[in-house]
Amino acid sequence: ENEPFSEEIKLAATAKQNEITNAPPNVSYINYGEEDQMLYGYVRSQVRTIVTWTFIFLTVGLLRLVFHWYPQWFLYATHTECPISSATTLLVVDNYQGKHTTYFVKLVKIISAQNARVQWSEMNILDATPSSKYTRGVYIQLHNGVTKEVNEARIVHIKKLTYVWDEERSEFVKLAGLDKGVTKAELHQLSEGLSRTIYESNEIVVKVQSIVQLVVLEAVNPFYIFQLFSLCVWIADGYYYYPIAIVLMTTFGIGTTVIQTRSNQKSLQSTVQTTDTVKVCRGDDQYEDIPTTSLVPGDVIVIPAHGCDMHCDAILLSGTCIVNESMLTGESVPVNKTALPRQTGVYYNPREDSNHTLFCGTKVIQTRYYGAEHVKAVVLRTGFLTAKGSLVRSILYPPPADFRFDRDSYKFIGILAIIAALGLIYTVVLKVLSEIEASDVALKALDLITIAIPPALPAALSMGKMYAQSRLQKHRIFCINSRVINVAGGINCVCFDKTGTLTEDGLDMWGVVPVVSTNFHKPESDATQIAGHPLQPAMASCHSLTIIDGNLTGDPLDIKMFESTGWTLEEPEIADQTKYDLMVPTIVKSPNEDDEQMEVGVVHQFQFSSTLQRMSVVTRTLGSQELVVYCKGSPEMIVSLSLPQTVPTDFIPTLQHYTEKGYRVIAMGRRTLVDVSFTKLQRMHREEAEQQLEFLGLIILENRLKPETKGILKELKEADFKTVLLPGDNILTAVSVARECGIINPGDIVVNVTAVQEGKEGLSKLHFKAEQSVSTT
Repeated sequence: ENEPFSEEIKLAATAKQNEITNAPPNVSYINYGEEDQMLYGYVRSQVRTIVTWTFIFLTVGLLRLVFHWYPQWFLYATHTECPISSATTLLVVDNYQGKHTTYFVKLVKIISAQNARVQWSEMNILDATPSSKYTRGVYIQLHNGVTKEVNEARIVHIKKLTYVWDEERSEFVKLAGLDKGVTKAELHQLSEGLSRTIYESNEIVVKVQSIVQLVVLEAVNPFYIFQLFSLCVWIADGYYYYPIAIVLMTTFGIGTTVIQTRSNQKSLQSTVQTTDTVKVCRGDDQYEDIPTTSLVPGDVIVIPAHGCDMHCDAILLSGTCIVNESMLTGESVPVNKTALPRQTGVYYNPREDSNHTLFCGTKVIQTRYYGAEHVKAVVLRTGFLTAKGSLVRSILYPPPADFRFDRDSYKFIGILAIIAALGLIYTVVLKVLSEIEASDVALKALDLITIAIPPALPAALSMGKMYAQSRLQKHRIFCINSRVINVAGGINCVCFDKTGTLTEDGLDMWGVVPVVSTNFHKPESDATQIAGHPLQPAMASCHSLTIIDGNLTGDPLDIKMFESTGWTLEEPEIADQTKYDLMVPTIVKSPNEDDEQMEVGVVHQFQFSSTLQRMSVVTRTLGSQELVVYCKGSPEMIVSLSLPQTVPTDFIPTLQHYTEKGYRVIAMGRRTLVDVSFTKLQRMHREEAEQQLEFLGLIILENRLKPETKGILKELKEADFKTVLLPGDNILTAVSVARECGIINPGDIVVNVTAVQEGKEGLSKLHFKAEQSVSTT
């Protein structure tokens, strides 16, 4: 039982919240619960600025160099603390896991409503519909779901995101798109209006620094500054060959680092910075072509019938789209996107409504709608707020994976510095007592420092990383940031997905196990032999397959399942209303045997949700007025939604029998909707349709291991790496695959941990099962 653990979490959260609430006026938090960044307010002091620059000139710029390494020190020297509400400069403290602290100094900008309206009038957009709450002035959509109208906004840019000062909450809040605090009905209402807030250009800007900038930034590294000092000492002492060698190594190291960095920047820029022209709705049947960089949340755009590349995150308002999301997910299987239902009082949820969302960076392959109507979508997020923008931000600002290496390096250098200091004192005392000239004493003492702290260390590290990177490239392993190569040597655990990683990408049909009179029938390897059983039309219709260029396209599991039935799929170019009185985008037909062909139209689809572990379709068979729901998902989920009297009594042992052999098991159920019209169906929640199912049976698929899987895992285990399998399948299937590939050795004890929620407070009990013993704690 995890009640004490829950109490610890509550106490920690309460303590953190109290810390935020009781923070002094010059301190604030942003991204609470995510990055937990702290803000400190500062305002410039003229006296401190003059004194600081005086010392910079007196030290011939050395003090400014120190300020370059520690920008927060320059802020301390030239500014004074003040409340956040009146600050002109912010010190952002990013404390990564309490182990690594990064400082950013950011200026606070002020944007007025008057300047914004002047800009809008120049763009000729002030004739927007005044009824929309997003078009009357400078409106700000905040991350906490609040929409505010302001005459003047104080903003600050941190890690490519914009934060706006909220006077009521007395804190900076992240600027959001229309994905926060907006209902689905309001998103549909925006089809007649525009949204203009303080959003900047819809671009994902990746700055490419010049070669001079990169050389200067690399050369002012503390290691290279110390190296320059060492070279001066050696040359003054008459050493020439070694300094020349160090200069050549350093020049080569800096040059290669600069070339690699600039190449990475240019490659990233060419990948993410794209522009195009898009058609925007400006009212009733009025459209205007504008650059994609001018899009802002609330614009209603037209998705071309031939497809396009998405330059923003948008919600589909009408029609359907076939989208390739491989840029974001790595999966090349096209995804079917449907229009967002018009639901009053239901807020848009980025996770649950992803099946209605067109993400930036993805490619729309084709659209489908009936008649001459346009397929429309409303812009949700732009720039770095988009899914693609978040991905680019993670590349530009990666978590400090190498901070331990840097910390240990500084400790090592600190120890060497202490040894050098002791040697310096000893040398000076010894030389002075021997009455040696002061210049020689100073030269020998400084030379001792250059010996204790090796100046060739940066060059050696750079050469080592370059050599390691060249070896990795021979194995087709590419590294964006060469600094993390040092961390790679400390990896001791590798985690694997199952499907497509350890096993083959595709699945093969093993067979089906239909339910007849509430009992499992004998397994049937050929799904065409169960004609007349409702499991066959369920397998033929419950999927998200589509036809692209004459080829059946979709999830490999769905393709295998559909092809095993022998049915055919058609997608009419126009609405076949003569047969169905409905708009039916997909029709499946059974094999024409004895002139008795079954034709089923899919009238509605509830997309697959990993959270719900299921998908479903609403169908209508030709010649029938009934709407039938077919639901497909994990066996445990389908059983929980089925009528108990329709579930075979031996369900658990039967499921265990197949999962222990490593098979992928899918269950199916159906339900007939009574007195439900097409209009009512469009407003129906999936929870209303996916209930009181009749359990139809099991679909068994097998997923074979890749030929190289066992060898790779054996090599990792021999190298003392911990190997972990992280599947999304049934736990027994995962255990079977883990045994087969060698992650679980013969004789290992497998502990099955189950969390069972109890009570209204949501507390759970953990149940542990190892072999035959069961214990609850």
